[in-house]
Amino acid sequence: MQMRYVLLPFLGALCLALAACSVTYGNKSVASPEVYGRLAPGKSSKADVYDALGQPSDVVTMKNGVLWTYRYRKAKNDFLGNIPLFGVGLIAGGKNGDVYTVLALFDRRGVLASRTAARQQLYTSNLASLKRSLDVMMEGESSHRRVETEMKKIGRPFDPSAAKDADLLEKSLD
Repeated sequence: MQMRYVLLPFLGALCLALAACSVTYGNKSVASPEVYGRLAPGKSSKADVYDALGQPSDVVTMKNGVLWTYRYRKAKNDFLGNIPLFGVGLIAGGKNGDVYTVLALFDRRGVLASRTAARQQLYTSNLASLKRSLDVMMEGESSHRRVETEMKKIGRPFDPSAAKDADLLEKSLD
């Protein structure tokens, strides 16, 4: 009988801790207008953008230049995501949060032609997130290769761990 009274405060503290759970993915600098705002179209180089924002999430070569994508997500479990019993949180729960995106378009000379920034609210189901994470593990790493190739071109380091995290974040937006 005494054990039940000992466990109740522990379970209450656990529930409060779970309720406060938030997760972040990507590069926090992407959410800071002060950081990306210093990047001047017509003046900033790829190296300048890398120095300010780090490794991009993806790199796409286009007809008129190269587009670097940066993302950052800050999310918090919804109410159902905090129920630890019998997988309810996994099946019915999810995360609400904001996704910040910065796009940097470079001309063929490697000079920043334009940059845009956006923020959107996004809800992601935990079950769908799990499926996308498994899909990423089974897929090839094409965005990894694109980013790695671009980092070699500009003489900056490539972080495979950051690339994997970026893939997971990108897939959560599908």
